[in-house]
Amino acid sequence: MVSEDFNNIEWKIGRKVKDQLKRQGATQSLKGRGKDGKVKDEIEKRYGKSKRVWYLRGHIIVPVGYVRTHNALSRDRAINRYTEEGRKKRHENLEMDLRVMLWLMRNPTVGSSVEYADNRIAIYSAQKGKCAVTGTELKIGEIHCHHIKPRSKGGTDNYKNLILITEPVHKLIHATKEETIQSYIEVINPNTKQLIKINELRKEAGLKSIA
Repeated sequence: MVSEDFNNIEWKIGRKVKDQLKRQGATQSLKGRGKDGKVKDEIEKRYGKSKRVWYLRGHIIVPVGYVRTHNALSRDRAINRYTEEGRKKRHENLEMDLRVMLWLMRNPTVGSSVEYADNRIAIYSAQKGKCAVTGTELKIGEIHCHHIKPRSKGGTDNYKNLILITEPVHKLIHATKEETIQSYIEVINPNTKQLIKINELRKEAGLKSIA
């Protein structure tokens, strides 16, 4: 209802605003448009012919009553929280499993900080429920929250220092024994891009790269 609301606001404050503008030297004539007599503004194109528009030191001032609603061009209006169909589409657009999201909310890691728990949920949403390394779907019981810079090296629970990955990937990042590394390589079977990411994370953890 912004169209109606802002009309009411202008009706209540319009005269006071007008008096203030006059005191500051505003004008409704060409004089207020600046030295070249023009205002380089998109608003000029829309409202410049109106007698309710003011000009002050080369700037155009449009009455608050001109505020109107504008429909989002790329938004599907069928997606909403008010109808059963709208809610269903809304959930489909989240591109993640809401059951996993609820599980993360209800099962914070024991002994972790509130920041860690909150960021774990936010990161799950940001990653669209996928592993940050392999892109596979994260499932309940297999989600590991990894500190990019280890706590032992001063890493914090800050949002930018955390990523969500699968358990095998987490084990591989921290593995030191050759046989352990090879066993998880076989499980994950990473491609070149994924292996580069794993090695970057191992380097942050102070471990050597996997050949």
